[in-house]
Amino acid sequence: MDSRYLLFGTRTLRGFVFGVFSVITIIYLIDSGLSAIEAGVTVTSSILISSFLTFLITSRYGRGYSRSFLLLFSFLLLIGITGFFFFSSPVLKAIFSIIGSLGVNPSDNTLFSAYEQPIIADIKQDQKEKNGLFARYTFGGYIASSFGALALNLGLVTSFYLSIAFSVTILVSYLFLPSIKGERSVARNPPAKSSKIIARDMSALFSVDAIAGGFVLQGLMAYWFHVRYSFTFSQLGYVFTVVDIITAVSVLATPYIASRIGLVRTMVFTHLPSNVFLILIPLVPSLSLSLFFLFLRQSLSQMDVPTRQSYLNSVVPGRDRSYVVGVTNSIRSAASGGSPYISSYLISVAAGALSFVAGGAIKIVYDIALYERFKNLKEHYGDEVK
Repeated sequence: MDSRYLLFGTRTLRGFVFGVFSVITIIYLIDSGLSAIEAGVTVTSSILISSFLTFLITSRYGRGYSRSFLLLFSFLLLIGITGFFFFSSPVLKAIFSIIGSLGVNPSDNTLFSAYEQPIIADIKQDQKEKNGLFARYTFGGYIASSFGALALNLGLVTSFYLSIAFSVTILVSYLFLPSIKGERSVARNPPAKSSKIIARDMSALFSVDAIAGGFVLQGLMAYWFHVRYSFTFSQLGYVFTVVDIITAVSVLATPYIASRIGLVRTMVFTHLPSNVFLILIPLVPSLSLSLFFLFLRQSLSQMDVPTRQSYLNSVVPGRDRSYVVGVTNSIRSAASGGSPYISSYLISVAAGALSFVAGGAIKIVYDIALYERFKNLKEHYGDEVK
């Protein structure tokens, strides 16, 4: 088997880790002694620093050094989890959560994806097969995330030790990834003008979506249920296990939908109704209805993730993929940086209805703008990086 399939395993194990921390990070920091605002600032700092590193690395270095960076990122993840668990100081916990980029959504728009996704895109050249690869790659992350949330019922200590063990496994796995030949410096092999335009326009649109997403990070939604309905870690674990299972199953349907209506329409036509459901979560009068709309929202909201990954890796030539994915992901993440700070405040003072409404409304604007800009740009690259 092609050793590049190892990345399906690393994405799956990383999904477990982020499944744990996307639920607990904000609440755990607050329980350790930080205020809601300080926890929001910590998550904001984590996003901004991760975004800066992603942009700095991918705008400078080409794909030839992807394995080295993947090893570095996995080492930082391991250090972040270890420090977050073993140090008692809330300030040190905050610092290590930043080092490990903890508290992110299971969709995993992290340093890893800028180098993993282009490698995945090179495994198959047929567009339908490529769409299927990204669906399975995303499915593994989300289904493992559900087990990460479920593991909270075994206790925080067990969840932390499992996360550390899986982080070590990720680090070791990258050692078996083949070295990829390529230019060391993007400056010596500049991206095509068309790729730069796509990166620019996608970055602008992703920024809008990311600002909205920052209001409703999974960790913030967990915090909302904790504040509004006094959910414990165990109860949150059960809820977000269901959330991630629903999400994982839904992404498997994306290749079939995309083969009939196209990647852009799949992204937009599934995302729009999910944002209506998002707005309704805090507005309905009971817990059962809030959970109903949460689950309904999750059945559609992440179907744009594998389609977006496949599309972005299919509208630019192979040598430009790490640059385009890295730049768009970094700007997307940076744009979401301020939202957790605002949202954590809104949730702490008013059970957060406004954060859901703002997030959903902005996402609807993004969906319409994305469709108008890219509805006529079809995926057309199937070339392997030489």
